[in-house]
Amino acid sequence: MNFSVQAQGQLGGLVRDAQGGEPLARVECVLTCGSELVTYRTGLDGRFAFGTGAVSGCSVTFSAVGYRPLRISVAGPSELELAMTPDSLGRRDSVEVVEGPFDLTQTASPSERTLTGAEMKNLAGVLVDDPLRAVQALPGVASSNDFAAQFSVRGSAFERVGLYVDGVLMHNPFHTVQNHQDTGSLSMLQADLVEEMTLHAGAPPAVYQDRSASVLDVRLREGSREGAAVRINLGVTGAAVIAEGPLGRASRGSWLASMRRSYLQYLLRRVPEASSMAFGFSDIQGKLAYDLSKSQNLTLSFMDGRSDLDRTRAQATLGVNGIMEADHHVTGLNLGWRYAPVTAVQVTNRLAWIRERSDARNPLELYLVGQGYGEWVWNPSLVWSWNSKSPLQAGGSFRRLHDDGFLAIYNFNPLAVRRRDNWHGTGVRSGGYVQQDWSGGPLTLTAGVRTDTYSAVSAPAVSPHASAVVRVGPATRLQMAWSQAVQYPALQLLLTENTGNPFLLPERANHVVAAVEQTLGQRTRLRAEFFYRAERDLIRQPLLEARLLASGSIFHPPAIAPYLNSERGIARGAEIFLQRRTANRVSGWVSYGYVLTSMRDGVTGAAYPSDFEQRHTVNAYASYRVRPSVNLSARYSYGSNFPIPGYFRQTVPGTYYLDTRKNALRLPSYQRVDVRANKVFQWHSWRSTLFVEVANLTNHENVTYDYFNGFDSRTAQAYPRFLKLFPIVPAAGLMLEWDARLRRR
Repeated sequence: MNFSVQAQGQLGGLVRDAQGGEPLARVECVLTCGSELVTYRTGLDGRFAFGTGAVSGCSVTFSAVGYRPLRISVAGPSELELAMTPDSLGRRDSVEVVEGPFDLTQTASPSERTLTGAEMKNLAGVLVDDPLRAVQALPGVASSNDFAAQFSVRGSAFERVGLYVDGVLMHNPFHTVQNHQDTGSLSMLQADLVEEMTLHAGAPPAVYQDRSASVLDVRLREGSREGAAVRINLGVTGAAVIAEGPLGRASRGSWLASMRRSYLQYLLRRVPEASSMAFGFSDIQGKLAYDLSKSQNLTLSFMDGRSDLDRTRAQATLGVNGIMEADHHVTGLNLGWRYAPVTAVQVTNRLAWIRERSDARNPLELYLVGQGYGEWVWNPSLVWSWNSKSPLQAGGSFRRLHDDGFLAIYNFNPLAVRRRDNWHGTGVRSGGYVQQDWSGGPLTLTAGVRTDTYSAVSAPAVSPHASAVVRVGPATRLQMAWSQAVQYPALQLLLTENTGNPFLLPERANHVVAAVEQTLGQRTRLRAEFFYRAERDLIRQPLLEARLLASGSIFHPPAIAPYLNSERGIARGAEIFLQRRTANRVSGWVSYGYVLTSMRDGVTGAAYPSDFEQRHTVNAYASYRVRPSVNLSARYSYGSNFPIPGYFRQTVPGTYYLDTRKNALRLPSYQRVDVRANKVFQWHSWRSTLFVEVANLTNHENVTYDYFNGFDSRTAQAYPRFLKLFPIVPAAGLMLEWDARLRRR
């Protein structure tokens, strides 16, 4: 907080947003002098002025929904300038100077979308409070499964989207049950610990590795260095406790820790019809930060989560290959060291360890699934600003992977193992990149290249990247990029007995992106993007699906269907969106995306749209702070929906048969409207926020594809199964927070 005292007869000043420096309107300012209270509400210019002066012992409290409250002591007439920090950011004492709300975090990224803390919190949902649900509302992102945190970007599967947390590529940081989709998924990321998320929807910069479509970069916030605070979140599905505070007497560091646990599974177990959904989880997450010196900083982030499924109440109804009990355990550590020997050089090293354990058992307590996965990661990087307009970035990545496990299928009579697929092995993935920026006048150019190798695959990969940003005028910006990306096959696909293929090649993609952006005023923009992605060597099991042949006979999948680099294709389309980002008036966006894919399998010869092609997508979000203590927000999603994966045709509604065409049928269109209200209550050093939300306000009946339940070999009738999604669901949550900085002095 920056302030200056002037010899005036009253107390006043200016309140800004700490994230962007924008003056904050509708902030409640309360002057307390003994038992007397004077209240003032800031105007659109962010200014306040009390009609009276202040004497020694007085204090002023500033509060607004979505921001951390501030309390300062005053001793007389003063002119104050201070910054209020959004709830999701680390606490800051000064206003950051930025050019605008739509500045690029990476000029090399032509399809960058950033979620601020307030946007992420409102879109995460009261019901699940999952930040990845917020990503599903971004332009270019498609999702039609209310139960899953995963999503599709421009016609590509989530498996090809790299999820980075504090600079480290994660493997599977989700609460889920292996091979059991009914339970859905929830990310282990806690919304109150995430500071910012950036989606690179196409042509990701060279710094990112081992994913061929898109990248989601997540940055966790640090704890407060000014005082301790404790937050308790109570929701429909679970509860969480978040605590933070300074580290050391000189406050050279901070700590932040959170513990979360669900309790919905206990309620579901009391409902026989919902016994299959009795899925629970618990996790801890946190971050330590410490300044070794003015030029060196250490951080340590950690997460540990466990998911479990208990269907013992439904044991009598489960088959020999049905999952009765399951467990999924994920642990991750990330140690970072940042060193700036001179102002023009910054060196960063990250050492990470990831471990995952999963298993599932049938009603006879026989194991159906068992898996153990682990990684050691070292990511060094360097940024050298050898010229003020031409920074050079370079770095590398070294990952040692280990994966072992099995999948078992049983016969009922006689009880015996029908098939067991085992895998076990290790691999080392290493790579490096260099990227150079040049800026001059209205033009910024970026050229980069990365090279990657994998000990389990003989093919090394070189991935170039080039981009340009041109400012045509003060309000118009053009962006263009071309890049190549590579993604190596998982160890499980290489090593699994029967279906694995040790000769798999890496998947590759060529990206071309062009965009034009027009700013309308300081805080509104209209943007259009056009993209083209050509892919090859995509890994599939082309012989796994039953289908109708041209002769009229049925193709019966073999007992063993190996993985092959059999698929290639293209994805092309456009996205246009209007976005306004402000701390005062209506903030949000409305977007439309069009995607067209064309895939071909080299083994079967089939041509078809991608499993994740949603032709038309509309995502809209709006938020408005009505009063200092009340914020309203709404979200609308429409999707023409994905194909029903497989060779199906429909004769009458609800009746399906095998067909010669793949992905010829589509799910019904998906529509959902969510509305939310946040109300803040303040009592001295205590604050509470009431969250009220109605999901699927229009009660639209949405469905998603669940699984294929076989076919009749005589009639070719097929039995795909579908899952009904959320009806209208009201939900409420409560946050209680104690802040040491707001204690009465």
